Amino acid sequence: MTPSQVCIAGATGYLGSRLVAQLRARSMPVVAILKDRSCETDQQRLHSLGATLAFVDASRIESYTQALTGAEIAISCMASGNVHVDSTNDFWAIDRDANIRFGVEAVCAGAKHFILVATFEGRDSRRLTEFSNAKESAVDAIGAVCRQAGVAFRVIRPTAYFSDLTNRAFDSIQKHGRYTVIGDGLRRINPVDGDDVAVLIADCIGNPKMAGREHQIGGPDIFTFREIGLLAAEVIGLPNPLKIRSIPLWSLRFVAAMAAMAGLASPKSRRSAAILRWMIYSSTHDAIAISCGTLRLYDEFRSMRDAMRCAV
Repeated sequence: MTPSQVCIAGATGYLGSRLVAQLRARSMPVVAILKDRSCETDQQRLHSLGATLAFVDASRIESYTQALTGAEIAISCMASGNVHVDSTNDFWAIDRDANIRFGVEAVCAGAKHFILVATFEGRDSRRLTEFSNAKESAVDAIGAVCRQAGVAFRVIRPTAYFSDLTNRAFDSIQKHGRYTVIGDGLRRINPVDGDDVAVLIADCIGNPKMAGREHQIGGPDIFTFREIGLLAAEVIGLPNPLKIRSIPLWSLRFVAAMAAMAGLASPKSRRSAAILRWMIYSSTHDAIAISCGTLRLYDEFRSMRDAMRCAV
């Protein structure tokens, strides 16, 4: 039986690149969608995995039709960054509009399955922040189109990737010997490695019982945000007690309110306000899902420590 062709949007990102590798390891033909400005390194990496490359700029109104030709399965890992969002990284244009366009065109092109990667807390926080509402609008719109056309639709909701924490915790402690939390830092989370999420998505493709469902996915270990910093300090071997700085929630809410007011005249400030509200929500609610992963944050931190030592 010939494997189904899979088309992946967001193929150069943290999750997308891992998903391409996972599907190619299972001998599935993959069309990887890249921005027309994607760097040469990304192109070479995906090409070396055996993926077919297709170039579409997700921020422009242009068609995905050619990339989707022959694809039975379409997967979107497209997402704007949640920090330093500017006019080139706009979550309305990417998380909402580009995802909806890709979903609609995938259905029109004859795809039988569509998988969308969304945020863990999106449904609960969409009324509080436009950052979440942008992706949830795509979830709603694509879901409706898929149901009308009889296309299987799945939503994948990881709690948080290891990479989100290595930037905030490990790098900060390694460079400065200190760590920052929002509020008391006692909210709990079980972050998950991108490779484990890629395995779950690949498993979804071949399992019809998983169709039409949302899948929340977390890793094997639950931490408070403070414990994540302490874990990184332990792995690094910090010679002094870890300095944990707390940003009061009231101050972040004040800054978010000021940014929202400035957003009446400045789209950049409006985006900043949405991101700040999302950060506040994420820092005041637990994010715990059923563990679908086997890779551990402790081992990720150890790997980063060893890589730094080898580079010296």
